[in-house]
Amino acid sequence: MRKTIFINTLILIGLLIALEIASRMVLQRIYNREFDSSILVDHKYFTSSGLKGNASVKVWGKSFNTDEEGRRKNKTRFDSKKKKWLFIGDSVTEGVGVDDSSTFSSLYADEFKECNICNYSLIGYATADYINVLKSVLARDTTTELVTLFYCLNDVYGNTQMKDLPVLAKQNIIGKLNGLLQNTCATYKLIKLFFYQNSDRYFTYDSQFYKKEDEHFNQSMNDLRVCDSLCKTRNIYFNIVMLPYQSQLKNKNYIPQQLVKTFCDKDSIEFSDASAYLSKQEDIKSLYLFADEIHFSEKGHRAVADFLSE
Repeated sequence: MRKTIFINTLILIGLLIALEIASRMVLQRIYNREFDSSILVDHKYFTSSGLKGNASVKVWGKSFNTDEEGRRKNKTRFDSKKKKWLFIGDSVTEGVGVDDSSTFSSLYADEFKECNICNYSLIGYATADYINVLKSVLARDTTTELVTLFYCLNDVYGNTQMKDLPVLAKQNIIGKLNGLLQNTCATYKLIKLFFYQNSDRYFTYDSQFYKKEDEHFNQSMNDLRVCDSLCKTRNIYFNIVMLPYQSQLKNKNYIPQQLVKTFCDKDSIEFSDASAYLSKQEDIKSLYLFADEIHFSEKGHRAVADFLSE
């Protein structure tokens, strides 16, 4: 009896180890969130970080390359004889999770050849960072004719410190145990990702800030106003494109977009929303990375590029 229990225990442990190894391999392929921080330059744009020039690393498991100025490379080569069109945004516009040539910035640059599309986006950016990037770039550049700011719902945080924001995950014993298991057990994390991949919890969290009286929303909108002013004083065309979360395309909750549009209309800032166009695409889920509410897949980047072309 002891021998049988011992053998069965060893078999069970072996199966669990094999399952854990397999889970880690699957996660590496479909949910890689590794980021090489060596590519970052602190205070490149005043208090905001930027990307190192001529860098070549892996970000979220995909090839990630920058040009000499620290902008993510497009498939189309930079032509010094052309004017610049700046794309500014966070990780969504930066294009984490897809190769350089698959970002909507690169795809659109391949179609619109009149200007150099320059992608100054970076993971973690919010509206306060967009001001810093614009101030820094426009102060030393005279060839920029257009600026498009790609606004995502989480940009509403602005320069607010994480410690001053509401907590997303529960901080009780269960919440701490959940965090520990996700960080140490790939099998648990993979099961949870499959179970929660259709969750709208990120949208629910971010949408709470979209109220006219909310201080984060008002500060974020004021930052957009500053960006618009920086461009207008230099006779540079400026517009805002809003990119939706996956769950918004499913539940048709566009209240945040409506609030931002109302603000832009009031201040005569050109605004467009990609939600309606993306909601008409086949298989909305495939527009985004696996178990990701925010970041686009290659198909999603292609759809955004098509939206920009219309």
